[in-house]
Amino acid sequence: MTSSRFPAVVTAAGAATRFQPFASTVPKEMLPLGPTPAVEHVIRECLGAGTTDVIVVTSPGDTLIPAHVQGLRAEGMPVQTVVEDLSHGYGNAAPLLTVRERLASCEAFAVAFGDDLLIGEHSPGGNLAAMCDRLCGDTEGVIAAQHIDRNDTRSFGIVDTTDSPDRVCRIRQRPAPETVDEPLAVVSRLVLRPSILDRLRPTELARGEVDLGIATGQLAADARVSVHRITGHWVTVGDPRHYFDALRTYWQHHTGPAGVHTRD
Repeated sequence: MTSSRFPAVVTAAGAATRFQPFASTVPKEMLPLGPTPAVEHVIRECLGAGTTDVIVVTSPGDTLIPAHVQGLRAEGMPVQTVVEDLSHGYGNAAPLLTVRERLASCEAFAVAFGDDLLIGEHSPGGNLAAMCDRLCGDTEGVIAAQHIDRNDTRSFGIVDTTDSPDRVCRIRQRPAPETVDEPLAVVSRLVLRPSILDRLRPTELARGEVDLGIATGQLAADARVSVHRITGHWVTVGDPRHYFDALRTYWQHHTGPAGVHTRD
């Protein structure tokens, strides 16, 4: 899929309740993996996938991420920050509504959560680039997913596919393991057309929040949405335990046999 303007939105406006009181001072997206903050890894992934520019949506009052992004802009990266407009409600899709007017005029756009990373890809932006390539014809969206332990399905949005293993028929929120044929969890990478914007509204299923997974599942009921099974490791810095796991996975992929750092 090619487009004259194909931006990426990086969401970095979460409350980080699981990382308090630390996150009241430092956004979780600024936690480092190696020498680089998580959000910068995500920005570089988006640009490596061929997106034309990156919009990082930040929390009101956050000065650290905008300052870091300003440094990246000084290096020549096409990236900027926008403060989340809370009048659109809360939830992981609210940042898209903040920049809705910009996205509505694009052929498509990518979405990446700033506290989730893909480690061990063969090339920068590899999975996201493959997803962009699959958005063609009548396809309205491509979502990333990864197999998880069946016993963990109650913690994730789970993708159900049709007879075609690459076409999404629905996304269920935290289903019981015994109801799942393939434990395929939604990963925080999506490539979407602007048609998704009209489906972003608070729902009872999301406890009154605007949830992107729920909206994408609704889209799949009416239009073609494909699933991309990712390669590499999906990690998050969203809470202390998973941040520890992310650090361990990062250094396993970025040190040589003697424990020497090899690359960023």
